[in-house]
Amino acid sequence: MRTHFTKAALAAAVISCLSTPSYSQNTSQDIETLTVTGTRLPISLTKLPGSVSVLTESDIKASGALQLTDLIRGLPGVSLSQSGSPGGLTELRVRGSETNHLLILIDGVVANDVGQGSLVDLAHLTSANVVRIELLRGPQSARWGSGAVGGVLSITTKAGQFASKQPHVDFSAAVGNQGTLQGNINAHSQNDNVGVSAYASYLRTDGDNVSRVGNEDDGYDNMTAGININYAASTEHTFITNLRTVYFQNEYDGTDFVTTGLPADADNVTDGNQLSARLRWEYTPENTRYSSALSAHYRKDENDNTVSGIENSGTTGERIELNWTNFYSFDKWNVAGGVEYLQRLFDQRGLLTFGDPNQQQHDNTYSFFAEGSGQLTETLTATVSGRYDNNSEFDNAVSYRGGLTWQVNKEYAVFSSFGKAVKTPTFTERFGFFPASFIGNPNLEPETSEEWEVGVKANWQTLSGQISVYTADLEDEINGFVFISDLGAFSAGNIDGESTRDGLDVELNWRHDFGNLTASYSYLDAEQTDSGVTTTELRRARHQGSLTFTSDFGTDNFSFYTKLAYTGSRNDTFFPPFPEPSQTLTSSAYTLATVNLGYQIDQQWQVSLRIDNAFDTDYEDIVGYAGQERRALLSVNYSM
Repeated sequence: MRTHFTKAALAAAVISCLSTPSYSQNTSQDIETLTVTGTRLPISLTKLPGSVSVLTESDIKASGALQLTDLIRGLPGVSLSQSGSPGGLTELRVRGSETNHLLILIDGVVANDVGQGSLVDLAHLTSANVVRIELLRGPQSARWGSGAVGGVLSITTKAGQFASKQPHVDFSAAVGNQGTLQGNINAHSQNDNVGVSAYASYLRTDGDNVSRVGNEDDGYDNMTAGININYAASTEHTFITNLRTVYFQNEYDGTDFVTTGLPADADNVTDGNQLSARLRWEYTPENTRYSSALSAHYRKDENDNTVSGIENSGTTGERIELNWTNFYSFDKWNVAGGVEYLQRLFDQRGLLTFGDPNQQQHDNTYSFFAEGSGQLTETLTATVSGRYDNNSEFDNAVSYRGGLTWQVNKEYAVFSSFGKAVKTPTFTERFGFFPASFIGNPNLEPETSEEWEVGVKANWQTLSGQISVYTADLEDEINGFVFISDLGAFSAGNIDGESTRDGLDVELNWRHDFGNLTASYSYLDAEQTDSGVTTTELRRARHQGSLTFTSDFGTDNFSFYTKLAYTGSRNDTFFPPFPEPSQTLTSSAYTLATVNLGYQIDQQWQVSLRIDNAFDTDYEDIVGYAGQERRALLSVNYSM
């Protein structure tokens, strides 16, 4: 029987949490850390009326993780779907939302790929040079615009840090099985009022054989580089510029449409280029409570696919964004407001086999936004934000979010929030992909979501954490697998009904001289009702959790990290060869174990050994795509 979370149940859950200690917080995180995703205004995580997970630089370093997905797996509310070994399509769903309902920022620049349905393929995000990961769950369109339905994932690199740092140079090199090689270097230089940070990393691997048949491994190469220049022209004017580029090449399997309907070895390759850039001017006049920031963002994603060495298809997506934000501080309140312009450009290329898939599209959005946060009383903090979007292709949209945080005592804070978010249809959904297989629907309506959340944050001497329950309703959800029988092809359509997501997120951290233990658990009930028929949403586990333990064993040289990440069973759709109908299959639950051992030789040199999937567990996130096999990686790190 389906579990319903009513507002009364939410309130009851909070009251029960207050009566018994419930602990959850982020690994190695100061409870007063400022959030960078939840608001334009400075506010500590304890006062933010929302559920946030933060991984700090020390957490990332202790893990020895090679890719960002290794760090994110197991966080509360997160569902990962990876099509095989490194480089394979990796999608992230938060709180049961769709993969393109999560907004991802890299050093403040939106990284969602306009050309790939506005999602982000996490396979191409390595953990090298990443110093902070912040996941804010729940609707955030009032802050970030269309797409921030399930939440916001913010990634900060070493070049994206704006705090003053001492000059330094770090580099690392690693080698592992499956032909894995990794190298990385980053440096920072400070000269009076100019600071320059730069980094570069390289990763290559022969990968695994992701299909159930054959023996061909699917290799992957990734080259990532970035630079940040921070120039303080005066005490009132600061200029910041960021530039980040990624080149990758990924081998992937085809599909056997004739006999099995499953992945099969093929000579398929994707070449990708990503470019992110930001220019920001901060104006802070002296002896006033006013300040402002004017910024320009640019993002470009280009993907080209070849089959047996012949060019087959490709997409290019671009985002051009201009933002002007003004800030003002009162005695107990901070407010912000401004205007934003966004242009999205879409280019699709393909062979003229069954129709012409080549097309170019664009749209524009003008936005006005405002938000405020402040103290209603000594213990009660309020935050409120709103946004008005004027899109060239759709009706005007309004999104908002409001919340209250009550600091009960030194140990407990209770929060509640309500928000509305919007997601405009993608260019592919509106204008199609290949005319013979997928036909666009230009009459699609934007998706809208409303979510209630109530939670408790606790901070004791050795225990800290948070627990929250939520209920979200998604209207006009877009179904991208609507079969048009007259045309013998698929299309997209808004469903005739609601999609609901009800859940519970728990995160706790126990700190001791011997080590730190972090535990998380998520419960999710995500269902879709279309024309009176209710089905469970695909690729979302009802139960998920993780345990992470780090320790130095009381020594100055050794470090130990281990993580167990559990993913419960979930449904997926399998398309057998024609004329058999599609089938809903259930994937088995699995647990992945990771271990990282480190030894500090001296102040500059460190060696470490990381083992992914230590028990060599067989698993599939997507039907037919075998998960990553056991991998060992030996690393050497030098810091000057």
